[in-house]
Amino acid sequence: MDTVEFSRTVPRELVHRMSLTEVFVTGVLARDEDTLDVGMQIPRSHAFYRDTAGCHHVYDPMVLVEAARQTLIMLGHQLFEIPFGTKFILRDIALRDTDLAALTVSGVPTEVVLRCRILRRFHGREGVSGARVSYSALIGDRVAATLECNMSWVSATRWQTMREERRAALGLPLNAPFEAHDSERRIPKALVDRRDPANVVISPLQLPAGGDGTGTARLVVDTGHPVLFDHPLDHVPGMLILEAFRQLSIATAVETGALPSASAVLTGLSARFTGFGELDLPITCESVRTAGDGTNAVLHCAMKQDGRTIAEGEVRLTAAPGTRG
Repeated sequence: MDTVEFSRTVPRELVHRMSLTEVFVTGVLARDEDTLDVGMQIPRSHAFYRDTAGCHHVYDPMVLVEAARQTLIMLGHQLFEIPFGTKFILRDIALRDTDLAALTVSGVPTEVVLRCRILRRFHGREGVSGARVSYSALIGDRVAATLECNMSWVSATRWQTMREERRAALGLPLNAPFEAHDSERRIPKALVDRRDPANVVISPLQLPAGGDGTGTARLVVDTGHPVLFDHPLDHVPGMLILEAFRQLSIATAVETGALPSASAVLTGLSARFTGFGELDLPITCESVRTAGDGTNAVLHCAMKQDGRTIAEGEVRLTAAPGTRG
């Protein structure tokens, strides 16, 4: 039977990456009109997705989220024949049903088959303008996680118009910057389960005594980060927003007693993106605990800029074995 390719990555242009090391997708094999298998390899060493202080034994499920995002961009170009130069917009993304045993780190890099099913094709005046895709992340015969992603695409001209309209509404110069020099102090790396302080993306947690348990922090934007800003962007990327949700949720869950320590794995995620995050205006992130029993915690998150919510979602965290209360 035909199998998906694992011997090399797809061309970086297909997934909108500049660094070859940030391309996780290895090949695609069509099963039928709406079902495709996409290969990916999880590296045993990675500066961002393997930078955990307390969860060395399992892969970070966030790497599956990034692979799902890359996959839909690739399908846009290959399957829907969207020309290069088109701008892709992530609308929402979700990670569910994570099996940490299946994501245990072994002695060799782990090969994953993302079984993709196209749930819906969105149509505009010029043809297909977006798609919603579901994924089953298969490691051997086990489902390591399920995911869902919704993305749309617009012409470069339409993108420029959208960006200028948004910046004009905020009273900002029409030409968005590609660099941000954020001097915001970062939360201590141990409080968000990181080893490298460069991978910390939020300021110190604010959790007022006697409040409703909502943790807040500023987003720290570092446009020189080699993974989150793999190439120049004129807005805050979705993966930075998701990482901020994760880090603020960890800090809030520990501070409110929902988890015993910051050694926690992301086992569930859902996020909806409702606006652009500008690089030259402060952004605040909020996280409030909705459930927690010492082993698992669920938190609702929101990101706001200039009083407007630009993203919101839910994060599920599971305490690493050996740290559970």
